[in-house]
Amino acid sequence: MTTVLLVLIVLLLSAGLVMLAKIARQQKHSIAELRAQEEAIVAEERRMFHYLHDLGEAIWRDDQQASMYRLIVEGAIRVTQSTGGALYLIDEATQHLVPRHYSDFCAPLIIVPERVQQQMKDNSATLLSTLRMQAVTLDQGLLGSIYTQQKTELVPDLGTDARLGANLVPTQQNVIAMIGPLSFGTRRLGVLAVTSPKEGRNYNANDFEVFNSLIEQSAFALANAMSHQEAAKNRMDQQELLNASQIQQVLLPDRDPEVPGFIVAGKNIPARTLSGDYFDFLKLPGGKFGAVIADVSGKGLGAAMITVMCRTLMRAKAAAAASPSAVLAAVNRQIAPDIREDMFITMSYVVVDKDGSKLTIARAGHNAALLWRKATGKVEAIHPPGLGVGIDKGAVFERVTKDESFEMQPGDCLLLYTDGVNEAMDPKGIEFGEERVQEQLAKHAPHGPKAVIGGIIADLEHFLKGRRSHDDITLIAMQKTA
Repeated sequence: MTTVLLVLIVLLLSAGLVMLAKIARQQKHSIAELRAQEEAIVAEERRMFHYLHDLGEAIWRDDQQASMYRLIVEGAIRVTQSTGGALYLIDEATQHLVPRHYSDFCAPLIIVPERVQQQMKDNSATLLSTLRMQAVTLDQGLLGSIYTQQKTELVPDLGTDARLGANLVPTQQNVIAMIGPLSFGTRRLGVLAVTSPKEGRNYNANDFEVFNSLIEQSAFALANAMSHQEAAKNRMDQQELLNASQIQQVLLPDRDPEVPGFIVAGKNIPARTLSGDYFDFLKLPGGKFGAVIADVSGKGLGAAMITVMCRTLMRAKAAAAASPSAVLAAVNRQIAPDIREDMFITMSYVVVDKDGSKLTIARAGHNAALLWRKATGKVEAIHPPGLGVGIDKGAVFERVTKDESFEMQPGDCLLLYTDGVNEAMDPKGIEFGEERVQEQLAKHAPHGPKAVIGGIIADLEHFLKGRRSHDDITLIAMQKTA
């Protein structure tokens, strides 16, 4: 009995020792697994940290777009330990997803055209070249679906995904992928993807969560980079406009001319950085004097360029032409063939004889010139017939546009102005109007041309109640003194 008891005790102790040893081995294995998991998490966090650090550095440096795209894809591959990756961004103009960076070993994420599959038999590089160039419509295939639905997907096997069609290439089979839409606020930017062969990688729930975080951070980085680039481009564009504006201002008269028997003044106020109006004073053969005012339809750089063309042609043609209408006809013949169909120029050109006894004006669809008579205190409108420059290439323009001659007595004041004056609108939408222009001319003419221009501009500013005029404002005033 005692022997049996001892044997049982020994067996129990042996079993216990075996159990303890087994538990110890299990605990050791569990600890090793935990340590391995901890190390994997730390390594993953380190990769993510480096990725975010690199993104931040790239934004701060204002990296080129291609560098940013490559950084995002290569970072996503590294963080998720994938084999390949691709970045597609939306082209707003075409509404296509355009490949911006496609890594060497990323599986095809589009339906590969049959012609490409045939070409691959002779040249394997054909596929990668196609993947890096072929844009995708938003209603097409896997990428279009994910972009449209705005939902990240873990695709267990590209080879079984119906959105890639039935005629697959080998590198689309047995491949796992994670694909997600890049968006920031309401702005949809594109799609980011990573892929790996199934035998080498199996994305789990944690990988999917990490990829979603990558998607969010990449979209944030892209949006910031785009904002930086847009701001830089806007600054560059604005600087170019300022430079163009300075050049345009240099082309305007920098001082009022000295004309025997007359006092002459001019003023141009652009509604924007560049003006579609211009004026100029010309010294003509035989001691004559010319003044021209013009208004190009439209605004901005295009209109400003046309004003420069007008100035150049006026200066080239004025010296040789016999009359104001002949000068405008010569300018029209040069400009009309090249100007856009939706653009035209209104102009008035007045020439003063050497002795000041006669003035001749031609008007190409421009506002009527206004003449204040000192003797009566009344304002007369001078509006010879004329067609806008650029509307007709020659024959009709020359048949319609005529000269009109008139005389001025000492004290009389002539005003030329663009429609930015009479068509200026107050906050209620009421126009300044030609009648008010005439009233201001009559009010200030006794005090000279500068007073006329200053008075009209002051009344305009009061009329607009602090608002900026929607159109350029240009005026020329001429008063006969003797």
